[in-house]
Amino acid sequence: MSSWSAIDAAANVVMQQTFGEPVVYQPVQAGTAVSDPLTITAVRHARVREESGALANFEEISVNPSDFSNPPVKGDWVTAWGAQYAVTTVRQPDAYGMTALALLQRAG
Repeated sequence: MSSWSAIDAAANVVMQQTFGEPVVYQPVQAGTAVSDPLTITAVRHARVREESGALANFEEISVNPSDFSNPPVKGDWVTAWGAQYAVTTVRQPDAYGMTALALLQRAG
C-alpha cells in the first residue's frame, strides 16, 4: 500500500502535467538576483475575467516545493506571461504538498 506522501507526489505530477506552465524563478536577496534562475512548472490559479488578462498585475501560482533547493521566499522574482512578478506571500503547503505563491507585477 502506498504512503500518503507518495500519493500526494503522484497527484502533484498529474496537476503539473495537466495544468502546469513553465515559469522562471529567480531567488533574490536585498533586491538583487542571486544564483542562477530556475525554470519550474507552476499551476496558475484561475481568476475572474475582470482580474485577469494582459493588464492583470497580480497572479497566484502553486509550485512543488521539491522543485527548489531553497524554499521560495517573499521578494523572489517570477517571470511569466510576458511580465516579471515579485513574490509577496508564500503559503504553507496545501493538502497535496503544493506551495501557493502570491505575485505582484514589478514596475518597469
